[in-house]
Amino acid sequence: MKMICCVILSATVCVIPSRAQVATPPAAGAENQLAAPVAATMLRLRDGSIQWGSIQTHDPEGVVFVRLDTGGRVRLPWAFLHPEEERDLRTRFGYVDVAGEEILIDADHIVTVEGAELTGVIIDRSGDMLLVKTSSATIPVPKNRLAGAPTIVQVPATEVFTRAELYAQALSNADVSTAEGQFNLARWCERILDFGHAVEHYKKATALDGTFRPEDLRVSTERALAKAARQDQVDYLSDIDALIARRRYDDALARADAFKEKFPDSPLLAEAKKARDRSIKARDKHVAERVATLWFMRAGQLARQMSAKMGVEEIVSYVGGQMSRDILDYVSREAQNLTKEATPEEVKKLWQLRRKVRWNRASYGQGTWLLGRDAALKGNEPTKDETKPLSEKDKERADLQQKLERYLKNQELARKAKTSAEQKDDREAAWKELSADNRASWTLAYYCETSGDFEVDPKPTFTNCRECGGEGTRTLSLAGGNVSRGSIGKGLTDTTLECPTCHGLGVVRRISYR
Repeated sequence: MKMICCVILSATVCVIPSRAQVATPPAAGAENQLAAPVAATMLRLRDGSIQWGSIQTHDPEGVVFVRLDTGGRVRLPWAFLHPEEERDLRTRFGYVDVAGEEILIDADHIVTVEGAELTGVIIDRSGDMLLVKTSSATIPVPKNRLAGAPTIVQVPATEVFTRAELYAQALSNADVSTAEGQFNLARWCERILDFGHAVEHYKKATALDGTFRPEDLRVSTERALAKAARQDQVDYLSDIDALIARRRYDDALARADAFKEKFPDSPLLAEAKKARDRSIKARDKHVAERVATLWFMRAGQLARQMSAKMGVEEIVSYVGGQMSRDILDYVSREAQNLTKEATPEEVKKLWQLRRKVRWNRASYGQGTWLLGRDAALKGNEPTKDETKPLSEKDKERADLQQKLERYLKNQELARKAKTSAEQKDDREAAWKELSADNRASWTLAYYCETSGDFEVDPKPTFTNCRECGGEGTRTLSLAGGNVSRGSIGKGLTDTTLECPTCHGLGVVRRISYR
């Protein structure tokens, strides 16, 4: 038992109660044995060692234990006890853990197109509405506002049914003609924090059969009576968990903070603190997840909305600053529906600290060339192969490639030779010709890659243009006006044109972001 064992050997020891098991003390004959035999409790420490003695007093923080052999008296926090002993003693002495084992049921989780979430049991699917039962109300949800099919989740039964409804269901299914049936029903009542009915059924179990688990019934009845005496405090703490489940975090925190003032002498003050900690933990986790979800969603929405009514030059300017601010304002407003603590500054921090797991992809599509040649091809620089001399065919290909590059360079110079107004007109006309999906995807890709709000994979991916197969040009065979259609191959000439789809780039740029 190392250090703890050493302490136990002294007059002030740290010892751990076992399951309130009554047993005889160590064998007679020991010099320090008490003059008269007394019943003792065998206690186990967290390291597995045992001691004999008696529990003098107890409170929500721990027990005061007196050793049998030395009379040493020590205060033991619950954390010093073996976990099983701690659980059994806390149960025996009636210290309620409102976060303990709960009755879970299957429920329907519903998300609307507005992002609102609801958990309950669907009791009617007919007509244009879903009727969803919760413990507080039956709520109609229009089917045309669903973001998808409801999913099945497990939730505490008290989120869907009232305590009275749960008790009525259990009572109708219980065998109350036997002591065991009454005992099991009483235990079930304790799990839903209905201690008044728990006392009632423990007493009925004793009345039906005085030989049925008499010690368990005695201890359980005493425990339930003690809890029933502070049922108002138990209900108060239970309401905090209900508020957390309904994601009313500010209300849950306010209620937890008020517990000490409302019940200053309560033995459940430690439980109130735990409830407060649960509120903060649940709030922070949910708000962080919600911020990440909303940011991605709003980025896609704005990309589609703005690209539909703005030209390419306006989009570039908008993405350069205002888009990030618009997204932050929107996400902050939505997050403040969960907690008033969700200020724009806190939301920005949560976004920056989000968990970055899955990569998303966005493409510039046929508008890749609108980035400008250097930006569009960044990350696609060719690598030089100097491992072996070129063959004749390789030289032919190289010569052809050089010709194409010279041609494309000339085309680029011709474009640059245009006035800025002409270039702008060309870009705006091409932008309008893109499909709505292509404009939205282009805007999202540009925002994700240039705003700094996302982590972007430094290696973009490139796919060949579908029209030119990656060449950047198209070759057309032209015939003289007097060449008949049946004389293909006679009098034909080839001409090279810049690919009208990719404008000489030959590729489509895609990025990965998260």
